[in-house]
Amino acid sequence: MTDHEIQLLALGFGAGMDLMLLIQVAFGLLDDRRDRKAVRAAEATLKAARERPAA
Repeated sequence: MTDHEIQLLALGFGAGMDLMLLIQVAFGLLDDRRDRKAVRAAEATLKAARERPAA
């Protein structure tokens, strides 16, 4: 392997790692948003159940 090929390989590896980290961060944010939405729905259900008169 020549120096040029090794440099290209290292650049490709670095770019691939950067891309994978970006994807993990992006999907992590989306997942957090989904989790917060589920928590809000559960809190609303709990509040409605507490406000309902005991039978």
